[in-house]
Amino acid sequence: MKFIVKLFTIGALTILLTGCLVGSTTSSNTSEGVVNVSITDGPGDDYDHVWVTIKAIAFHADPNIAWNIYNPAWHTTTLPAPVTIDLANLSNGSINQVFLGMNLPVGTYKQIRLFLAGFDDTLTSSALAETPPLKYNDQVDYTDTSVTPNVAHHVPLEIAYPIQGIQLNGTFTVTTTNSLDLALDFDLEHDLVPFVHPTGANTTENYFTLKPNLRYFDLNQSGAIAGYVDPTHLCTTAVANTCGYNLIAKAEILSPDGSRHIGTRATRIKSDGSFTLYPFPSNTKYDVLIRGRNIETMLVKGVTAPVASTPSSGAAVLSSAAIALTINSSEYFANFNSPLTPTSGYAVFQQTLPGVNEVPYEIRWGNNNPYTGTLQTPVALSSGQLHVANYVDGNVLVFNSVTPQEGLGNFNVTNNRLPLDYYNLSIGVTIQPPNPLTIPLIFSPNQPALSSSVTTGSISGNISQTAALYDKGFLVISRFANIVDTLDISSYLATSGTYSITLPAGTASAPVTGAYYYGYLRVWNSAHPVATMKVIPINSMIDLRNNSFFSVPNIILL
Repeated sequence: MKFIVKLFTIGALTILLTGCLVGSTTSSNTSEGVVNVSITDGPGDDYDHVWVTIKAIAFHADPNIAWNIYNPAWHTTTLPAPVTIDLANLSNGSINQVFLGMNLPVGTYKQIRLFLAGFDDTLTSSALAETPPLKYNDQVDYTDTSVTPNVAHHVPLEIAYPIQGIQLNGTFTVTTTNSLDLALDFDLEHDLVPFVHPTGANTTENYFTLKPNLRYFDLNQSGAIAGYVDPTHLCTTAVANTCGYNLIAKAEILSPDGSRHIGTRATRIKSDGSFTLYPFPSNTKYDVLIRGRNIETMLVKGVTAPVASTPSSGAAVLSSAAIALTINSSEYFANFNSPLTPTSGYAVFQQTLPGVNEVPYEIRWGNNNPYTGTLQTPVALSSGQLHVANYVDGNVLVFNSVTPQEGLGNFNVTNNRLPLDYYNLSIGVTIQPPNPLTIPLIFSPNQPALSSSVTTGSISGNISQTAALYDKGFLVISRFANIVDTLDISSYLATSGTYSITLPAGTASAPVTGAYYYGYLRVWNSAHPVATMKVIPINSMIDLRNNSFFSVPNIILL
């Protein structure tokens, strides 16, 4: 279903229609190289399918330049027809080759934009070709197993302001001698964000948005790690608490500042117990973490993966025997008792091995509901021990049980907000299991602080409507397809009023090159919240790169 909405601004008349990408840029430079781009993905615990529909990709030499379809310095390739892929299927070394044989002028590029079709655009032929046909170009399918019989859901995956694309920065060198083979990595655990949308007077449904933080891997320099856990310890869901489920394997390395371990590549462990981590940079030492529901967390230290031409060729094998799991159903659930502000961000649940100079490992991750600032889905945490082994190529792993420095079942929780590059991780707060474990643990998160190079800016404007079309809604501020902050505008839909939102900004003397944003309204009528839900873009860049205030043109909904 495609929403086309007229939107007028005071002082200048603007009619906004759903945007699309057209054409490709060309260059007179005859020296060109070949670029291939694939899509891969990390794991998602609770999703049957996560569909995205890809339309185009663009490269630029400037990492800070804003997207502009009319700027010829952007080298853009538009697919002959959009391609719909299921991110949930791209784990255990699977990749989907989307852009093959692109010709780009020789040189160094430092920014990529990946463009997806909007969930509310007219359904593409590729989305309709899925079995069964999709309801949206970008869609999440999940099954609610908390009720009997189980209920299948097919809901939109809302991409924030998709016409600006998903930004990825790096250094990409195109030569005439070798093709550039990139794999762009989504990560459902980190990137998929649930939130609630009403479906009736007293009913709701989980919808989703992306918090894309795309990473890239050079397939010509990628390694692989393979492993195998005892499948007799596995099940698809909890069965009398006697087996583990939703198992994830994750390769972690030290953060650039050496203060913690961060995930580089993750994958879902298959029902037969096998898993393959690929692609990620080769010839680097990793620690491989295995965690899941109803099991105690395991850690294999010091695994180096040589270059692997394919996931099955040249992988470092964790152990010469199946890894035995320790089943433990003593887990608890944790959530915030107050929101992060701005609302969009995440929480990292960490544990640290005993010993001198050890730093925390990322055990679990939780995304905020961007409309509430708290975790939409409470995070399940094991109250058991850590099991640690040192990797020796070709040997059977020998695990030792240890209590983390935080204490048995305790976690250090640190938080961050979007944009990620403008905030510092908050000071960690230590949480411990509730008594009894069946009581949800509700705790106060520490708020991240702006980095010293960024100042606090603000935007303001006025929202009103001439007819009572909508009575509920939010103003959504986005950056590079990420929701940064939201504001409940329901009161403004009833009575005109002036809103204000604070955002990271720069100044004339200390500009912040990426501090530009885009906004849209997400509105509905509570009598028919699904049928009337509209996404209405604001057709102006909110530019806070060189100043700390921006006046958004007043919006009147007709």
